[in-house]
Amino acid sequence: MTQTNLNLQPDYWNKIWQEEGRGTWRRYPGCFGRVCWAVGHGLEVLELGCGAGVLASQLLEFGNSVTGLDISEAAIAQLPKHIPGVVSTLPEIPFPDRSFDVVVATEVLEHIDDDRACVIEIVRVLRSGGRAFFAVPNDCLGPDEEPEHVRKYTPESLMDLLLPYGDVFTETFIDEFSVGRDLIALPSILAALYLPSDSELV
Repeated sequence: MTQTNLNLQPDYWNKIWQEEGRGTWRRYPGCFGRVCWAVGHGLEVLELGCGAGVLASQLLEFGNSVTGLDISEAAIAQLPKHIPGVVSTLPEIPFPDRSFDVVVATEVLEHIDDDRACVIEIVRVLRSGGRAFFAVPNDCLGPDEEPEHVRKYTPESLMDLLLPYGDVFTETFIDEFSVGRDLIALPSILAALYLPSDSELV
C-alpha cells in the first residue's frame, strides 16, 4: 500500500472510531440485511474491516461464530465481548489456511491498493466450498470524490476481479440511510464468490 493511502494510517482510523463509535456503521441497512440473509446460520465467519462490530453483531445474532479484523485498535476495542477481534492491515489476513466458512468485506475493497492480493488472501483462509461477500459503491465515490478510496468499481470490474477464484453473482441496489439530517442514497454492488469444493477440483 502506498504511504499516501489513508488506509495505511491506523491513527486516522482510530480517530474516526473514537469519535463516531458504533454509529458509523449503522449506515448500510440494505447491504447488511442482504449479507446476513446470504450468509445464513451456524458458520464460522470472518468480517474484514469490521469497525466496531455492527454487522458482526448481526451475523452473531444469526447464529454464526464471528471474528472481526480491522486496522484500528480503537475499533477492535469496541467489539462486543462475544466477538474476538484482530488488528491487522489488509491485504494481510493473519489466520491459517482454511480457517473460515465465510469471509465478509463490506465497503473494504475500494480502500485497498492491491485488491487482488486481498482476494487471494480471502480465498486462502476460506475452507473448501467457502463463500465470500463483498459490497462496494457502484461506479461512484472514486479517489477524486472520496480521499479514502483508491478506485471505483462497476459490476463488470468487480466480477472480473473475482471470477478467477470461483462462481460469482452480483446484485446492484440503492442503500438508503441517514447521516445527520441528510438522507443518503448510495448506489451499491453486492458480490458473492463461491469457491469450488475439493471434490469439484478432482
